[in-house]
Amino acid sequence: MLCHSSLSSCTVLVGTLYRHHQLTLIKHSICFFVGSRDLIQHNPKDRLSIPVPDNKLASSVMNTKSTISQLSIRISFTIIMAIASIASISCHQSHHAFIPLIPSQAICSKKGSRSIPSSEKACYTRKQRDTIHLYATHAHINKENKHSSLLVPSQAITKAHVIGQPRRKSSRLMASTQGKEETPTLTSPSSESQETKSKTNQKVETPQEKQPPRKKHNFKYYGNIPDVHWRAIPIEHLRSHPLYTPLPHPDTIKTLNSLEEVRMFRQDSWQWDELHRGRCTTSQAAPALGLLEPNAAKALGIPRSLQKGCMGAFRRLGQPALRTLEEMNEVLCTGGNGGDKNPGKVWKEMNNIEGGKFPFAAKYMPTLTKEELGVRRREAKHYVNNLSSPMRVRMSWGNAQEATSVLTAMNHLSKHDPELNILEVGMCGAGLDLNATDSSTGDSPRLIVGASPDSVIRYSNGTLEVLEVKNHCPFVPSDWMSGSKAQKKQKKKFGDYRIRELPLQFSVPAVYIPQLMMEMLSCGKNCRSAIMVRQTATCGAVILRMHRDDEWIEEMIYWLQRFMAKYVDEESPPPPNFFWDGDDESDRYRRFIQRTKELSEQVELVEDVKNGDIQRVLGARGLKLPLFLD
Repeated sequence: MLCHSSLSSCTVLVGTLYRHHQLTLIKHSICFFVGSRDLIQHNPKDRLSIPVPDNKLASSVMNTKSTISQLSIRISFTIIMAIASIASISCHQSHHAFIPLIPSQAICSKKGSRSIPSSEKACYTRKQRDTIHLYATHAHINKENKHSSLLVPSQAITKAHVIGQPRRKSSRLMASTQGKEETPTLTSPSSESQETKSKTNQKVETPQEKQPPRKKHNFKYYGNIPDVHWRAIPIEHLRSHPLYTPLPHPDTIKTLNSLEEVRMFRQDSWQWDELHRGRCTTSQAAPALGLLEPNAAKALGIPRSLQKGCMGAFRRLGQPALRTLEEMNEVLCTGGNGGDKNPGKVWKEMNNIEGGKFPFAAKYMPTLTKEELGVRRREAKHYVNNLSSPMRVRMSWGNAQEATSVLTAMNHLSKHDPELNILEVGMCGAGLDLNATDSSTGDSPRLIVGASPDSVIRYSNGTLEVLEVKNHCPFVPSDWMSGSKAQKKQKKKFGDYRIRELPLQFSVPAVYIPQLMMEMLSCGKNCRSAIMVRQTATCGAVILRMHRDDEWIEEMIYWLQRFMAKYVDEESPPPPNFFWDGDDESDRYRRFIQRTKELSEQVELVEDVKNGDIQRVLGARGLKLPLFLD
């Protein structure tokens, strides 16, 4: 066994011979374990500093003949390896994590160096004048090493150093995430039982929103003909799903017995469009509340592309509206929607297959053939050639993919409640008290509201939740990027559009808070929460839950009524930053904005859905369905 003085002498010898190389030594890469078990218990940022002799001694060593220098270096390597072997045995006996290294494995390669064999690439980094450190690299982590999961902190700095770490798991979390992923935990097999008892699993800190290296997809990233219907399940097929309750065909509705029954008109009917006239719906709530004005939008983090002002809401609320039951029966119950499409049997219930659970609530039977793909290609080319704005592609994607996102929520929520139903609804809230006409005077309120959720979820215990889906379009124009005009022009040569993949955030953007709250308001007092699905084409989806806030809803109605009285009734267009500046209640409004921002972060992550777990249309006989059709 080497004594302490011998080890110190070896250390000085190595430091002397390598002074001009500026080696860097992490204290955990080579464990000396000379009577101290606490060596690896220190802070990972601490380094094992080795003093270097003065310049005269170093110069004398460096001026020796090359043959003696090379012989000394090889002797030093042998000594270090012997020390490593002794320390390894000591670590095994004391249950410490130790990875036996030779110097060439423990030296990174950022710069070139001399006198080291080509098989032992090394680099040297100066940190302090009189201190030498040695950094461990990824090469020392071996899959076959049974102690590879027992890394000391400095040897497991990042997730990339851990072999076989699983992908971020999707889990049902009933806690506020505030837009952050939960960081993974490193556990060792040998200490798993001890950690279970102590419940002190150490978490690895990762940067916020940092994603693992993206796997390259096998599709084109540039093209001229984006397929907005890419693998989308049409709403006509969703209506025949065994867990979906559709609305009747609009032409079959001959009379309305109450105001609230207007929700029976489908959202693809002309009656649903007519109900928007003069009514403050979810699309006009955010502009009328001033959330899209520059100052409020900046405070809420709303992107400039959505800051469209309030003039659309100003004009909409100034239109005449259907307010009474008599007017609605006279105007709406007249048919005119054409025949209903019967898709036939497109779903097959498959509760169990060969002893295993089928991943979805039902199997989707239709597939897309090569001939049908050719027809879609011609239609898409005609559509793109007649576009007035590239933004129309993004809007069309959201509409075409809506039923697929509703199906995503249905498939994953039904795993926990197989008896739930997804209800199709139209315009809700017409029968609210704040919309009611005064029976004594016959006067109706100036402000009437309504909302149209994408669906309503009815659980087996009678609980209701509104369902709203947001589909993030993968297509953006090629020149929507930073850089010079020449760079943009060069990118445009690859195609007019490109694929943009962004990581999903576990939060509800502030601009959608009025929409969710108004939907919960319009569905009645028993509706206490809302589900939002944020779905992408290539990065999966997240299912989020937001709870109802009645105090915020009261404030929303107050500011909507103020907008109606101060600007719409007076036929006076609002100035920029109305409510924020120049209003006698600006302080109250700013508190309202602050509360809106807080609500956008107070959501629950219900499910993190992998891209492969989303049910979509498949190609017939293995036909590949590309995002671009050119």
